[in-house]
Amino acid sequence: MKVIIAGATGYIGQELLAQCLAHPSITSIVALSRRDVGIVNPKLRVCLMKDADYLSYADPAVAEELKGAGACLWALGLRPSQALDEQHTRRVCVDYTAAAAAAFQRAHTTEGSPTGPSVVPFRFVYVSGALAERDQSRSLWFAGGMRRLRGETENVLLRHAEANPGLFEAFIMQPGLVPSKEGTLRDRLWSLVPSVRKDYLAKAMIEIALRGNAETTVSNLAINEMGRVG
Repeated sequence: MKVIIAGATGYIGQELLAQCLAHPSITSIVALSRRDVGIVNPKLRVCLMKDADYLSYADPAVAEELKGAGACLWALGLRPSQALDEQHTRRVCVDYTAAAAAAFQRAHTTEGSPTGPSVVPFRFVYVSGALAERDQSRSLWFAGGMRRLRGETENVLLRHAEANPGLFEAFIMQPGLVPSKEGTLRDRLWSLVPSVRKDYLAKAMIEIALRGNAETTVSNLAINEMGRVG
């Protein structure tokens, strides 16, 4: 399968990229990134993206690279500490994701795809968070802005899937904290609360991209169960 990775230079994205490069069932990877990923591999193509590219996918070179991809691993976003400008945060968290869902599905089903129109739905696997809130009217005690934005993005993807049955599937990963696999002091502290190691999260996302999943929303517990298998 050919897969798209968004956020390949980030904390989770780097692990996704490493596992995809090593996975025998993944034959081609398109990494969407603002900067070079620093890896040369025959399976990997890097599209250096600007803000406008994430919103329109109008660049013919980028559009061409997307053709034939069957899934996306979306790890692009902002941490709460980075969400200082409300307009920029909404653009990155919601608008980028909405534009990608439409563009990736379009590339997947176009006549110009190297494999022709596909009867297999495009799978969009999105990293959200355990506390994301889909009810936009609900009052939240803490981190309300980011939790609602993540929930709004989940709603956008789920509505897109509902409107395009048989063409697009959305899978929402809802991990708690995401410690590394190195076992640092921070990792040990984070493991005391609901959490999932980033290598487990990446493995679960890749398995869903390849095979789908019965549930569209994947909880922290389910991610851990999938990540530990094998």
